[in-house]
Amino acid sequence: MDEGNTAHIVYGKGEVLYYTTLRTGEQTESTIKVDSLPGLHLGASRGPQIAVSAQSVVITALDKAGNVWAFSQRRDTGKWQKRIRVNDVPDIAKEGFVAVAAGPDNSYTAVWLDLRDNKRNKLAGAHSTDGGRTWSGNTILYQSPDGTICECCQVSAVSRGKQVAVMFRNFLNGSRDMYLLQSTNGGQSFGSAEKLGEGTWPLNACPMDGGGLAIGPDGKISTVWRRADKLFTAQPGQPEIERATGKNPKIATTRKGDYIVFQQAGELWAILPGQTQPVSLGPGAYAKMARFANDRVLCLWEQDGTIRAAMI
Repeated sequence: MDEGNTAHIVYGKGEVLYYTTLRTGEQTESTIKVDSLPGLHLGASRGPQIAVSAQSVVITALDKAGNVWAFSQRRDTGKWQKRIRVNDVPDIAKEGFVAVAAGPDNSYTAVWLDLRDNKRNKLAGAHSTDGGRTWSGNTILYQSPDGTICECCQVSAVSRGKQVAVMFRNFLNGSRDMYLLQSTNGGQSFGSAEKLGEGTWPLNACPMDGGGLAIGPDGKISTVWRRADKLFTAQPGQPEIERATGKNPKIATTRKGDYIVFQQAGELWAILPGQTQPVSLGPGAYAKMARFANDRVLCLWEQDGTIRAAMI
């Protein structure tokens, strides 16, 4: 979402990146082809990610060789710049997971799963101060003392002003639990990783489920994530709350409360503010959500090879 209450949307098909916008109550504008990326990583929450500032739009995407690419648009001209590689060591992001968030002053933070040095996944990041046209040297934001973080779970990044939050699934002491990193300086540096919730999930496999993360209008961080077949919400330092049975949950936080969308038995389900029982949204998978300024929530999802959208 941008400051003018417009949703910016990216998706991939084959090796092509497509971009469009949508305002609340209106149809999407014409969809444009941004670029082709040979070996574009797609599927199971992989694929291009997008963030927007007042001056620019930035898309991040990975190729199957393991490189993170940034595509940036100047909003005053509408022109897309030539893509640039974000990772400063080639071919180290082979799992295909990346997230990007916009900060103040046309800055951006990108985070991804990174295999450099020891071929074990760790959380790496880079920072841009010029709308995604150039990127800093890479920083290892977190490395598990047990050797690797979870290999196949999507990382998440969200921002509000200089506040940036990053969520990932760790692999520590034999358990696959969710952890949070926070920055108060626009993503230039982060504090220590903080475990979410009280319980733990001993699992010698990857659940391929990175959960959902949001920052509300009041600056509070909300998370939703899966442990076994149960879904939980939690705020940093607060007790977890069991919400439903399912997988691949996402969350959007409004002044009315949290909207949660998740998958179960081939359908998408939603838990609306003030309600405890999920309602069906119909068939679909891998939802994304964004909050409009009037607290309406846009939900997009995959269904039969297409991208669907609805206001919830």
